[in-house]
Amino acid sequence: MTPQQARQAFGDTTTVSTTFLSHFAQMCGKAKERFENDIEFPFDGSWFFHDVDDYNPYMSWAGMAICLSGYKNLPSNGYRYIAKSFANLGCRDIDITSYYHLNDENQVAVMHNVDQLAYAFGHRTVKDAATGEERELVVMMLRGTSDSAEWLSNSEVADSVADGDFSRFTYHEGFMLTARKSLADLKTYIGRHRIDMRGAKLWVIGHSRGAAIANVLAALIDEDTQRPADSRVIGVDRDDFYAYTYSASRGTVRDDAGKPLFANIFNVVNPEDYIPRLPPSGWGIRRFGRDLFLPSIATRYADYRLYRDEFLATFRKWTRMDFPAFHGFAETNALERGLVDLCPTVADMYQHKRFSHGGTVTFSQYFTLFTDLPAVQGHTQDLEAAEFTKYGSGTFSDFLAYFIHNEILGHNASGAHQEEGYLIKLALCCKDDIDIEQGERVDTTCLTVYGPVDIHVLDAAGKPVAVIENGKIDEKLYDSSGFIAMYVDKTTRERSVWIPDGGHYDVRLKARADGHYELLESRIAPSGRMTARTVYADVPLKKNAVVEWGSLRGESRGKPTDRLGTLDVRCSVRGIGELSDGKAFASTYGPGAHTIPIPGPEVVCDARGVRQLSFGDTVAVRAHHGADVKFLGWYRAGDNPKDAAPLSTDESFVFAPTESQDLVAWFEKR
Repeated sequence: MTPQQARQAFGDTTTVSTTFLSHFAQMCGKAKERFENDIEFPFDGSWFFHDVDDYNPYMSWAGMAICLSGYKNLPSNGYRYIAKSFANLGCRDIDITSYYHLNDENQVAVMHNVDQLAYAFGHRTVKDAATGEERELVVMMLRGTSDSAEWLSNSEVADSVADGDFSRFTYHEGFMLTARKSLADLKTYIGRHRIDMRGAKLWVIGHSRGAAIANVLAALIDEDTQRPADSRVIGVDRDDFYAYTYSASRGTVRDDAGKPLFANIFNVVNPEDYIPRLPPSGWGIRRFGRDLFLPSIATRYADYRLYRDEFLATFRKWTRMDFPAFHGFAETNALERGLVDLCPTVADMYQHKRFSHGGTVTFSQYFTLFTDLPAVQGHTQDLEAAEFTKYGSGTFSDFLAYFIHNEILGHNASGAHQEEGYLIKLALCCKDDIDIEQGERVDTTCLTVYGPVDIHVLDAAGKPVAVIENGKIDEKLYDSSGFIAMYVDKTTRERSVWIPDGGHYDVRLKARADGHYELLESRIAPSGRMTARTVYADVPLKKNAVVEWGSLRGESRGKPTDRLGTLDVRCSVRGIGELSDGKAFASTYGPGAHTIPIPGPEVVCDARGVRQLSFGDTVAVRAHHGADVKFLGWYRAGDNPKDAAPLSTDESFVFAPTESQDLVAWFEKR
């Protein structure tokens, strides 16, 4: 349903007022205080007599507004924000008791409540304006993560697999454990207030971790509706159940997560937000229901431009700081790809020992340490934070660098995930008639070149909208009104710009060295998945000569490729010489070993490959090592330093693979 269709279908929408406490500027170090904001959101009881499988943009707006008021409800403020939302919604028997022990001011909760979640319940009567029919509506809001040990649940992907058989992994365990508890508490609430769910309506909403759990909870409820009425846990009919999530992480590897039974679960996602990218889709993990993508500069440029100025102004008004934008989703795409490189499978996450200068850890252990530090200790334990950075100076360096640059220094990642941003965008989509059900259909083409080539893009008026010179983005353009998405990778020397469809753009290239270059035109879905690519190989460019890509493109022979996300460069480690006891060139855990410190041997080196490439990509494989060994070079599988020359002796080996292959990083004891 588009916003226009929703307005035509529901003419008697009322306005509900509430208040939320914005902590974003304080979290970013831009303010010493938090700021209260009074806001309004729409509501219409007639929504709940409409088809549950039909996305309602106004219901989505209302759900996110309630979720926003669910944050920062504390004993010191009387939990008044979420209580006000439910009261003004007209709910009776409002239950926010879980907040009493799950909040940032409760030190027991901060340190120990891992698989817990605060939520709010309420119920009210809703009426269909068209028929006069009345039903009871139960509302359940699942709060996102507080500054407590609840964060640690995010790292519990498959902790209970003790025998190494990860084929039994079906659900993200941290989310499923909490979803089952939430289901039991929902049942208790319904029973306590004697609500007859036969014919009643149920609305479940959640943001962030609350969204991930709401997604799994909604699937449990959907499956519960398929049981005989007298044996259901909740008792609601599927045609009376509505579920809306915002920035939900992925929670299941079930192949049927998108089947019609779950079509009443709507997952709103910002393409630039890293939280919905976790765990990585390369593991085959996904969300239940349907993903709906908000417009972003690199995916739905025309829609993004419609609301950008008002979005920035509203965000500044609510948070008292400027929005820290990514200006594209390339960095988030790279983060997700990098996670698959580190851990091609769930088993690798738990069993592959990785080298770092802080010690040997698996990614599971590293992620637990990483999650624990900012959630529970990062703001106060500076020494522990400094010690932790040693773990990021080895195999995990790219992963940690993303958060240092985009969470600590730039706040871009926080901004992309922030609840205020989700609400403002959903409200403006309704105001500007933007249909996010079309969000998967991108209206940009990504133009990429690897190497010393400058890119200038001019709009129809001759105004620069993208400039990449000498491998650097001209960030002054971000203060202009018409800029487009740009990205640079210093390691692979990638330069990319996202050209909007339908506009008159002049793309100019200037090489800094004579050569034949490869240019790529790609369509990239908001999920980060490449859907189409044309490769222009051996394009001649002369030093300092400015050429117009439109003309050059017509002269070049571009070839479409269907090898999208199918190429792997697998890397292994071999060593020469005898290491001291307790050390090894490579090692893996036995089944189920998740302890810290890690049982020996300690690994002294590591190599990281690249997975799920597309033809035309230039990539970097990386070798890491400690003082005990030296790096000899990269070799093809089957070759060794005694009999063959290395492909490269660079610890970061940059090349453009044309097929899947196996490489070996050889090391030698010093």
